Amino acid sequence: MKRSSLWTLSSLFIIMIVLLVACGGSKEQNSQASASVAVDTELVITATNYKFDQSEYRIKAGESVRIILDSTGNHGLAVKELGLALEPNNKEQVITPEKPGTYEFQCTIMCGPGHRDMKSMLIVE
Repeated sequence: MKRSSLWTLSSLFIIMIVLLVACGGSKEQNSQASASVAVDTELVITATNYKFDQSEYRIKAGESVRIILDSTGNHGLAVKELGLALEPNNKEQVITPEKPGTYEFQCTIMCGPGHRDMKSMLIVE
């Protein structure tokens, strides 16, 4: 293969990668898209220093739920089994849990001396 052909193919490949990355969208755009999705219910989880506003939250299996993190301070939460991950730059997400279960979650951002005790439960009925 000629050197100029190799250079041309390499250049095209790099341009394609740049275009694909640029089209990925930001978390803000994804959050706005999430806000426009029709859901069965909404759940607001309020986080303040070292605590969530409830010790447990209940949602129904098979129903779509928009979960919103309303936090004072720098907090996040995640439930890996449900694909849920909220943080200051991504404060809401729509999930549809299929199976009932009890899922413990905690603050995912080190928020100070009470961080270790900042836990709650998400119960899917």
